[in-house]
Amino acid sequence: MEKSVKWLTCTPVRFPGDHTFFSRDSGLLCKGFQEIGVDCKAVMPGPPMDSDLSADLIRTDYRNLEDPAWWRAQGASGVVFYGWGDGRYVKIARAIKRAGLLLVSNLDNNGLFSIHNGFAEYAGFLWRVSLGEAAHPLSGCFRFLMRLAIASSIGILRNDRGRARHLNEADVIGAVTPIALERSRRVCCAYGGTSLMERVRLIPHPSPSYMKHDPAIRKERLIVAMGRWDDERIKGAELLMRTTRRCLEKDPDLQVEVYGSPNKAMSQWQRGLPQPLQRRLHLKGVVSNTEIAAALRRARVSLCTSLTESYHAASAQALCCGCSVVGPDTPDVPSMQWFATEPFGRTAKRDEASLAMAVALEMSSWDHGERDSTAISQHWGGLLHAPCIAKAILSMFKMDSNGLKATVT
Repeated sequence: MEKSVKWLTCTPVRFPGDHTFFSRDSGLLCKGFQEIGVDCKAVMPGPPMDSDLSADLIRTDYRNLEDPAWWRAQGASGVVFYGWGDGRYVKIARAIKRAGLLLVSNLDNNGLFSIHNGFAEYAGFLWRVSLGEAAHPLSGCFRFLMRLAIASSIGILRNDRGRARHLNEADVIGAVTPIALERSRRVCCAYGGTSLMERVRLIPHPSPSYMKHDPAIRKERLIVAMGRWDDERIKGAELLMRTTRRCLEKDPDLQVEVYGSPNKAMSQWQRGLPQPLQRRLHLKGVVSNTEIAAALRRARVSLCTSLTESYHAASAQALCCGCSVVGPDTPDVPSMQWFATEPFGRTAKRDEASLAMAVALEMSSWDHGERDSTAISQHWGGLLHAPCIAKAILSMFKMDSNGLKATVT
């Protein structure tokens, strides 16, 4: 790698720049570039925070992000911008391009983000999510009708027009799953024709390189579930509780470990289980990524119960650690149709009976030698580890001898 090559990652939101930032998304991709020998720093609005890892982070006034001269002064070849394709950030995208830098704009969604997806497909997405989020069907119906009315009218001006302007600035538009790729291409064709559609490429979110299988660690009869369970309806906390109870009742040797911020109902539910089930269910709470990795190296199966996801990072990390995955067969979690394919797992209807049956079938596949943790880890690590994502991005461009100019390949 030429020493003159320098890349930046950027998010327009002032997150804490601590180790958690550098363990996912733009922060982790920055580390991925560094691992392959590319000079890279992450850019965020300031002012600095006490927890910042300043050696890898550039904090600057938000106004500088909209200034081509500031970007030009960084001496970089390109920027991977985690701005969701949002029209609010078109000035940043434009400044990066006016500075002469390459721009990779990451969408970070499931590909269903506009009425230009097609009326039926987008309306179906709004219907499922609105009902899933609502406490009562009537409120879900009202939410759906409001969302659809807005998306079909002022949303075209408020959201689509700005998003189209943002994405038309990009050299490459990153979709995080193959299904999101195809959906995003349809929308981009409406936004800017074939030339814009062809700029959409598959760029998954990165997983840390240390998320990998260890052949010395035996895979246990263990399910791991990870999520922000306080976001009860989106992450499916109630569904997780019902599903794992069925799994524990069916399989007396099964253990379940649940990671992430628990909600009150989950703790109460655990205490109300029969003692034999309680002893095999472990609510671990929020732990470090290294502890998550250790759990995944022991586990056979990772379980997803989400209503909707742009990308299910927990499943990606599990695959890198040699687990198989089980998740809902729904258009709103498209990563499952990519991740949970034979011989890496399976999908099921989003209800407790179907998901519990899928878990039982996965355990049977492990019992009969139909799952290979080393092969799973090698396949997905080669696709999703941060250095692999960084290499894939660089391969999309043909650099000149100085690494300062490039064309999209």
